[in-house]
Amino acid sequence: MVLRNPSVDVAVLETARGGILREGLGYDGADVGAVLNVTADHLGLKGIDTVEALADVKGVVVENVARRGFSILNADDPMCRRIARHARGRIVWFSLEGGARMAEMLRRHLLAGGLAVTRDPDETGGTIVIHRGEERIALMPASEIPATLGGIAEFNIANALAAVAMCFAHGVPLDAIREGLRAFTSSFEESPGRLNMMERDGIRIIVDYAHNPAGLIALGQVVDRLRGAHGRAVGMVSIPGDRRDCDIVEMGQIAAGVFDEIIFREAPDGRGRPRGETNALLSQGALRAGMPNERIHRIVDEFEAVEAVLCKGRPGDLLVILPTSVEKVWRQVQQFGSPAAAGEQMVPAHV
Repeated sequence: MVLRNPSVDVAVLETARGGILREGLGYDGADVGAVLNVTADHLGLKGIDTVEALADVKGVVVENVARRGFSILNADDPMCRRIARHARGRIVWFSLEGGARMAEMLRRHLLAGGLAVTRDPDETGGTIVIHRGEERIALMPASEIPATLGGIAEFNIANALAAVAMCFAHGVPLDAIREGLRAFTSSFEESPGRLNMMERDGIRIIVDYAHNPAGLIALGQVVDRLRGAHGRAVGMVSIPGDRRDCDIVEMGQIAAGVFDEIIFREAPDGRGRPRGETNALLSQGALRAGMPNERIHRIVDEFEAVEAVLCKGRPGDLLVILPTSVEKVWRQVQQFGSPAAAGEQMVPAHV
């Protein structure tokens, strides 16, 4: 219905791994296709057991780009570089490693007249630069994009690079690209469950749907950058139960390196695991990483776990909540506290 609507100029479609495996792409071809990254998530499901096999699935997106279209790929991701062999149209690379750090492969691409979008690094998050052959267009500082939290959220800088590449390839004017990036925030209203941040009574709360090791590593980098302004970092962490045992244990290990205290909880349906098993594996990982047992807590129910994290908060703390039921958890965070506080609107936090 969207693609047949004559009032639609551009349709942006997210094509997830599960949907591709079940039903294919859902469209015949695209003018612009993008693969942002390939990480070791969902392995062991639907016959996909290796990262290479997962890359083959995700690569279908750029294999169905029009001959005169554009394939947007992450130059920093080895699986995306592998996908490039089968991508159609012109390849547009994006990379966090611009300037003097630019990879030789990317330099050769530009010398041959190719397109790329890079982040040229500096102390404030760097500058987003569009390269067209040897032409260099400095678009804007990454710190001016609200979703990057002043340039500290590197994963959102990478997302912005991909968005710039897609828009520039499609002919969107530079001023429109700048305006769009400056207007987009990580608020719950615009991007629910993606680095939503609130503050009340001196406690900063982050709600983010980081549900795999790669996501938690990326979020952990933000937590680390925010630590200077906070006393403790307390996290509520989970992972879907249908992931491999080794992935669940790894999630616990990563959490132990990010937080001072952790509450592990489980997904509402357990994804086929008996009650308590996911929490046990997460705890095993945290203990292996050296976290003291007294700083590890296990609560099966999601909303009870959220309540426990919020109750632990003291002025100066950073509370990080990884939800499954994003909308319900956000509402719970907003309503936490006394009956009077429940009616208050929490104030968006600023870095």
